[in-house]
Amino acid sequence: MGTTNVFQITSGADGQTIDLGLVNPDLTRGKATPANTPMGCPGVMAGGENPSIPPFLFGAGGKPFTQALNIPPVLKPTSTTSTTEFYDLALREADVEIIPGMLTRIMGFNGLTPGPTIRARVGRQVVVSHSNNLPVTTLGGTPGDVAIHLHGGHVPSSEDGFPTDTVPPGANRSYTYPNDQLPATLWYHDHLMDFTGPHVWFGMAGFYILTDDYEDSLGLPSGAYEIPLVIQDRNFDTNGELVYTGNRFGETGNTILVNGTIQPYFQVAAHKYRFRVLNGSNARRYQIALSNGQPFHVLGMEGGLLPAPVKVNSLVLAPAERADIVVDFSSLPVGGSVVLQNSLGSGSTANIIRFDVDRVETDTSQIPPSFRPLEKLSTSQAVLTRGFTFSGGMMGMMGGSPWVINGKPFDPDRVDANPKLGTVEIWEFRNMSMMDHPAHLHQTMFQILDINGTPPPPTHAGWKDTVNVPAMGSVRIIMRFADYAGRYVLHCHVLEHEDNAMMARFDVVP
Repeated sequence: MGTTNVFQITSGADGQTIDLGLVNPDLTRGKATPANTPMGCPGVMAGGENPSIPPFLFGAGGKPFTQALNIPPVLKPTSTTSTTEFYDLALREADVEIIPGMLTRIMGFNGLTPGPTIRARVGRQVVVSHSNNLPVTTLGGTPGDVAIHLHGGHVPSSEDGFPTDTVPPGANRSYTYPNDQLPATLWYHDHLMDFTGPHVWFGMAGFYILTDDYEDSLGLPSGAYEIPLVIQDRNFDTNGELVYTGNRFGETGNTILVNGTIQPYFQVAAHKYRFRVLNGSNARRYQIALSNGQPFHVLGMEGGLLPAPVKVNSLVLAPAERADIVVDFSSLPVGGSVVLQNSLGSGSTANIIRFDVDRVETDTSQIPPSFRPLEKLSTSQAVLTRGFTFSGGMMGMMGGSPWVINGKPFDPDRVDANPKLGTVEIWEFRNMSMMDHPAHLHQTMFQILDINGTPPPPTHAGWKDTVNVPAMGSVRIIMRFADYAGRYVLHCHVLEHEDNAMMARFDVVP
């Protein structure tokens, strides 16, 4: 349509695109135009920043780190049996204070963003009853229908939140989660076909933390020293309301929030802390690192603990990826501070959260040298190799689907793959576009065989449910389709790519 897109790409050793610039994308939904000269947007997976959004609104006093970190409440069960915990969640619009002195309209679980944390145990079933109290048309002019997905959950097809399995406004729906999987940091969010991006942007997400006796026995930091952190970027207007433009290249914000708090501070003891970090952004990547250069330990990623902790100085997280990390603050004096930074950000997106050491406490926690052994899948076990190509749709700029898998936009009635229950397969993802695509697979965890032909780094060598497929690159994964037959989906977790048809249905067949 007469538009020139100019990109600058650099790939890191882990397959992440470290630097990506885009000039003047021609958008048809909303106004979201990046800078008119080539720019490095290293943390932005697609489309660059949006100068039409008002300048970043810091907290009180015009500086970051003026608000205390919000820690989402842990949801209490409404009832318990010998096998099951029952929970109730009400999805509704609410006015919350994100910017000091202003109210922001959100839609959240129990009127919160992020929603309450559910803490579950391996082997104990959880039933969550969702009441949809949203209006027929909700924030951003989007429908009030929802389809709740437990991201990372190994669940029957009926409980997975297929994008067209909707819960309309005024209705209730219960989801049953067996929790028959390794303990891990999961999260729940809306998954409505075509509208996941705005629904998550306006608040529909929360933690679901699964634990077991083995993990409890390891002596890792726990209780007050185990903190979930969801990192998100958002835009606000001058009245404090969230701004969503529907950028098909991926919605990004100029304001960093942690647990719904703008660049907070968190008071810590001179002690080890376990942080369950989730990249809950629609499209932005983060390279997390401590401002003093101090290393930290990665215990695991989406699928739970690695075979052994990995010491790193930084870690890149694509949208939907999680990292279970331990930071030791014992080397800092009381009164000292360190900032968790985003090395891929600049200006208002460079700093995430400041940790302030305000006390000394006895620390009996530990980081064991090894964890549960990993069941390593072998390529010799695979009965089939399938290929999936992620690319831009030929008709994207003419009103068609801008994002496709294997040349086809998502059709919930078309089956694109039919792996057999109980078998192991290799799936090869090829990215034929100039943007990264974090590929997320429902139904099962997988292991990465290689990224651009190179084995994954140790941090990515365990169980995963999301893998970044670098621009013009490739990734091979291997997985077993166990326990549950039925329909599931594979999709890009840049939510605006998913909403614009970069998704494929697969049916696990008996």
